[in-house]
Amino acid sequence: MSVSTIPAQKIRFKIGWISLLGSAALMALTHIALIFFLDEPTLFVGFAFFNLYAFLVIWIPFRRGEKWAWGATWLLPIGLALPAFIGNDPGIAIFYYVAAAVCALGLLLTIRDFFPTK
Repeated sequence: MSVSTIPAQKIRFKIGWISLLGSAALMALTHIALIFFLDEPTLFVGFAFFNLYAFLVIWIPFRRGEKWAWGATWLLPIGLALPAFIGNDPGIAIFYYVAAAVCALGLLLTIRDFFPTK
């Protein structure tokens, strides 16, 4: 199995990567904190592990430029926007929508580095 790497990462890639990494880290920390401060921690344990997994995928294979990691990282904005759409608290939904938008923007900033035009 060959691993394609991005030889000279452009500033656009770095901005997108840092925004994705920061969003995943902040969401993981938020959900870990909610485990201890709310009455029903089970849901937030799942979200915390989901965000930690996304963080690890963004940290290592995404930074290396592995194409599967770019596709798999789309689970992060979808996983953030879906509970906001289904939920019934508009105050919290805005927070999740903003995080999902930042992640989607980060992914769109990196698309040319993963799939260059010929």
